[in-house]
Amino acid sequence: MLNNMLKNDEFLGPNWLLDTKEGAILYHDVAVPLRHRLGIIDVHTHYSLRQIVENQPFPNIWKAEVLEDRKEYANCDHYIIQLASKFPGFSQALARDPNLPDYDKWIALSKVFPNLEGNHVHQWLHLDLKRTFGIEELLSAETGDKIWKLTEEHLRKEDMFPQALLKKVGVRVIFTTDDPADDLSYHKIAKETIDDIVFLPCFRPDAYCNIFDEKWRGNVEKICQLTREDASLQGLVEALRKRHDYFAKMGAKASDHGLLEPYGLEVSEERVEQIFRRAYDGKERFTIRSSETREFISYLMHKFCEMNQDKGMTTQIHYGALRDANQYLYENWGANVGGDIATEDVTIVELIEPLLSKFFSGKSDNESHLVLYPMNQTFSHINITLERAFPNVHQGFPWWHNDAPYVMEHFLLHTANSSLLSSGGGPVSDARKILSEGSRFEVFDRVICKAVGKLLSEGQISYRGAINAVEGLMYRNQVRIFGLEDFGKI
Repeated sequence: MLNNMLKNDEFLGPNWLLDTKEGAILYHDVAVPLRHRLGIIDVHTHYSLRQIVENQPFPNIWKAEVLEDRKEYANCDHYIIQLASKFPGFSQALARDPNLPDYDKWIALSKVFPNLEGNHVHQWLHLDLKRTFGIEELLSAETGDKIWKLTEEHLRKEDMFPQALLKKVGVRVIFTTDDPADDLSYHKIAKETIDDIVFLPCFRPDAYCNIFDEKWRGNVEKICQLTREDASLQGLVEALRKRHDYFAKMGAKASDHGLLEPYGLEVSEERVEQIFRRAYDGKERFTIRSSETREFISYLMHKFCEMNQDKGMTTQIHYGALRDANQYLYENWGANVGGDIATEDVTIVELIEPLLSKFFSGKSDNESHLVLYPMNQTFSHINITLERAFPNVHQGFPWWHNDAPYVMEHFLLHTANSSLLSSGGGPVSDARKILSEGSRFEVFDRVICKAVGKLLSEGQISYRGAINAVEGLMYRNQVRIFGLEDFGKI
């Protein structure tokens, strides 16, 4: 009779996700030793660096795994809350109720969590429990209280504090996601006080590009005042350039841009000056799909790519997400609480081609790199054709709703046959949850070995080529694309 002990069945067993002997060999003989030797490079996270620097114990498993609502550390696992809210007894409102104890929220989650079986969110949480706490039991109504108490005891120990957790799983380089106006004070402290892990800022200027956002004018005024620039188009560009210079000085290796579409049109400064003035003066309210929005952000994307090329930084664009589609969530709890969706109505090639031809065509040895991540994975073949046509363009590893094993495996097999595994970017966690960094990369590593193992089992790749592909996807590609040679090579 089945019980809920992991050791008695194949759930998360030694070869889970590895469906060929070749994949199992690659994982155990290549991937595991490589991670142990070289560690994790994660070029896109949403960690609170303040939380890592201050290195205080997690109060409880709810705050560590699901929702940290303290303002200074605020973050959440959107995936868990979204999926659990499909069932009676758990909801967004319950998860975010400031008057409800965290224990009660955890127990409510425990009761519905068995319904998540089969989804990678269920697997991730149990990997955390198994690998970090040594807990073999599955979360359910019967085990919720026990797991709460067991984890509460563990979380008091120093080896469970944020810095120790990251070091334990071999984290080596972490990119944070930072507003250009951020003073990066916690990066300074981390550099001085944390050994063995390098934290690098990533320049994320969306707030100063989104003229459709009601907060845009205030954001422009904020950064222009910070840099003592006039609130004009030229002043905004110069303000962003100054902050970009500061980020580069602080070690930044990349910028990151979350766009509805991959804007890259050539637009005259005169035209953009008109758009800026109309938006800033409040004479016209542009929407996210206005032609003026496309033109304004396109102009700034050319500026950002120019800045990145000057500093040797990589550009990351993730596109195809429609933000805050669930108005109920947005109106009650604000942005970035799980109401985003992937959209199918996106123009890609004709928008981005001018940007690629100008900055990533391969005409110069000084060109930097661009990594494209589609939030709708059906666009990945378009990215493959762009990668093939433009030498310094790379398709990014699936993330957000796409980082499920099934999607990642098919992406890798598609890439192997249509482009190059040695060209694409490696996995990124997009993480907000320190506790799951190791679990997410274990899944990434297993899926990489699963896909490459399939190619090996079918005779599509040599054993040496398979090793090279695994090493590249796990580590080497990120080192090359993001200029991280100082942190070692294979």
